[in-house]
Amino acid sequence: MPFFKKEREVLELMNQHIEAVMYCNQLFVESLEILNEKGLGFEIERMAKEVGKAESKADDIRHEIIQSLLKGALLPESRREILNIIKKIDDIANKCEEIIKQISLQNIEFFEELKPSIKKISLKTKLQLQYLQELINKIFTNFYHGEEYHNELLEISKLESEIDEIEYNAIHTLFNMDIELAKKNQIKAIISDIANISDIGEDISDMLEMIMVLRKV
Repeated sequence: MPFFKKEREVLELMNQHIEAVMYCNQLFVESLEILNEKGLGFEIERMAKEVGKAESKADDIRHEIIQSLLKGALLPESRREILNIIKKIDDIANKCEEIIKQISLQNIEFFEELKPSIKKISLKTKLQLQYLQELINKIFTNFYHGEEYHNELLEISKLESEIDEIEYNAIHTLFNMDIELAKKNQIKAIISDIANISDIGEDISDMLEMIMVLRKV
């Protein structure tokens, strides 16, 4: 599908936005690794600020995309699709920022029994987002070959299911530990928030699948 100048500019901005969100998530994953290896301290506070800066950068690019669309780039139908997609992608960066901020503010550390699960969830989510990035680039470059991307959609869904199972087992382990209930609930909320990033990813995947269905000729 050929792109004219304005359309190419929007596509390039979308790529920049996804890259910015991916970078924000990468910083978030690194923050969790530091937390699990070294515990709370100056490095976590510093990383929380870095994640916040990365989220702001992603948000700035999202607003650039909106401004380009307001100038008339793309057909109205495509504008709606892109606005919905970039809003949902931006939610990932927002979630990363909010989680690491709450970890820092609430002085949350994970027990040794939970650390492997936290690592698995964050790494599988990172992989899921990489699949999404590739899929978005393919779909918005060529709307009419959606059947070629079926495997990517299945892989994204599979990863989300795996993350759900890891989350369930981690919470089960947590509530079998001999600690006060308030602490269990505090840590459970953070674990669920980390896992919910993959839910956002699957929501984006569902939106992309719908776009492919509607655009199929």
